[in-house]
Amino acid sequence: MEQTEFIHFELAKWILFLLCYVIMKRMRQKQWCLYGIILIGGAEAGIAIGQKIHLIKSFHHVFDVTGTFGNPGPLGGYLAIAIIVLIGLYREYWRNFRQKWILLAFLILFSTTLVLTESRAGCLAMFAGIGSLYLFSKKDRKWKFAIFQKLGTIILVLLFIVVTYYCKKDSADGRLLIWRVSSEMIMDAPFIGHGIGTFEKRYMYYQAQYFNAHPNSQYARLADNISYPYNEFLRIGVEFGLIGLFVVLGLIISVFKYASVQGLNKIYLATFTSWLTFSMFSYPSHVLLLWLLVPFLLGGIQCRKNRCVSVGYKFQIVECMIIIICLFFIIRYGCDYYLLKNNIRKLYFSSTKTTEEATDYVERHRLELQSIPHLFDIYAQYCYKNYPASKRIIILKQATTIVPTSDLYCDLGDTYKELNQIDKAIESYILASNMVPHRILPNYKLFCLYREVGDTVQMLRTGLKALNTEVKVESTKTLRMKGDIKKTLKK
Repeated sequence: MEQTEFIHFELAKWILFLLCYVIMKRMRQKQWCLYGIILIGGAEAGIAIGQKIHLIKSFHHVFDVTGTFGNPGPLGGYLAIAIIVLIGLYREYWRNFRQKWILLAFLILFSTTLVLTESRAGCLAMFAGIGSLYLFSKKDRKWKFAIFQKLGTIILVLLFIVVTYYCKKDSADGRLLIWRVSSEMIMDAPFIGHGIGTFEKRYMYYQAQYFNAHPNSQYARLADNISYPYNEFLRIGVEFGLIGLFVVLGLIISVFKYASVQGLNKIYLATFTSWLTFSMFSYPSHVLLLWLLVPFLLGGIQCRKNRCVSVGYKFQIVECMIIIICLFFIIRYGCDYYLLKNNIRKLYFSSTKTTEEATDYVERHRLELQSIPHLFDIYAQYCYKNYPASKRIIILKQATTIVPTSDLYCDLGDTYKELNQIDKAIESYILASNMVPHRILPNYKLFCLYREVGDTVQMLRTGLKALNTEVKVESTKTLRMKGDIKKTLKK
């Protein structure tokens, strides 16, 4: 059943976007925004290096270097953008001896940290930003030489894409799978899209359909639970259709068409180019710091004088009202998010049983919780581990409409099995297997179910399928499951 809840925090995000844009547009000393980007980048780089030498704990259980982000990807994207700012300021103030060497020191720090992140999207964003910064700075060159520069930049970027593709081919092919499935989502609703926030709700079902139709696909071993399309333009196409995509592209084109390329303006344009490049291979709209860069960068870009529109005092009054309203909504929803997150953590991570207050709060704010998929996923995991089957089935079924994953459908299958609804349990396990084909767990659970009900034919078929599953990494858990299957089939 399609969710109809109002997406509170999506609204708050856009209100914050508008507030930052208005503030930046009214700011007179626009270089302070660029210096702010550098200072934040310095803090992130310092934290990342501390994580690399194990003085600071990483925010990811696999990657050492993440900064304050959840993984190295967003850190690489932010550092790439900060590097463009540094290079742009260095070109502007290269005659200032002290400032020049300070900027150069930051440049070395950021470049070193970017290498540590191993972010291909970040490196590509950096090269695209450097190329655009150079092109924006050479508008006075002859047109033939300008064309040669543009062609050279495009060729270098394409060569970098090819090299990085073969450096981590499996990872790149995994993103190609996501883009292919996402394109099928666009084809199903080409004009107006599926609706805001629907990518997370529907993508895994499309991925399951894809592997159900292509059981021998080369992408099967690369699939995983997906929340992002790793391309912001594809997300726009999925959620808003081609109409929304063309509107966004039109706005971006107008920014570059009517923007001035004088002074600091070309730094903002090049930095925005870097952000756009990164957004084609990552998910910056889901990372608050990267998301807030956009209104500041757009607010810093000045249009050509013949395209500027002067505003009177009435419009300034409207701007003040917008700022007040924005602040109200941000404080309101920011407090809601903090309290929800804090109570979810109490539920899931508390070692004591004194969670009644947190449970009551979460239940009262279920509507708001549905607007935050990653928190609702944690809540569903808590319910699966702590609630009886008759109660948790409601939460798990609701979670399948908000943040469907292979793991969630395994839990749902276990719950249906406990309630003796065997047919629905089988459907859940099969769907979990189709979502992420290289995982042995769904087929193993299905194998155990067939063994318990005495269906030897389906048990044999499912057991052989589980044994032939090509897993990414063999672990003690997978070996134990395979051992159990082999032992049963030998009898």
